[in-house]
Amino acid sequence: MDATKATIYFTPILSIVVEDLLQLRKAIEEKIAQMEKELELYRKVLAALDEAIGKRSFTTAAEERERREAARKPLEVQALKSKDGEELGVAEIYEDELVLKPKVPVKLEGLLRRFFVEKLLERYREEDEDAVRQGKREAALEYEVQEEGGAVKAVVVKNYGDENRRRDIIRAFRWTLERALKG
Repeated sequence: MDATKATIYFTPILSIVVEDLLQLRKAIEEKIAQMEKELELYRKVLAALDEAIGKRSFTTAAEERERREAARKPLEVQALKSKDGEELGVAEIYEDELVLKPKVPVKLEGLLRRFFVEKLLERYREEDEDAVRQGKREAALEYEVQEEGGAVKAVVVKNYGDENRRRDIIRAFRWTLERALKG
């Protein structure tokens, strides 16, 4: 076969291959255009998210905590009174937390620490930690004594357990306040 005949013979085959390549190129260009539009949409969504985050991030963590605490309302507030009817403090009852607040300043040292904290709360905490290790409870009792100027401002008890234990803790706190104020 001479070169002229070979060129005439392969020309239709080459034109078919070139047409396919041109179609493939066009399809790829269309896909790139589509992906660029999608990418632009994602960039706009990210910009909107950044703007929303920026507006909210000017609230400090302390302000956010205060806002949440203010929004959280106790299920019940019990006045703690002595046998004489004198108001000793309050017990704010939340779903999984007690906030015990004395009405008058009481020092942590003395009966409050020895009886209420060390004998009662520590005993419950230790029992709960054992129960957690054994898989009987999910969380152990935790407490925090908040002081201000050497006086107890509040005792926060988390994961206090059932209603009987809650009543026992409140009763012991009331008794401790009454004894501490008489002493």
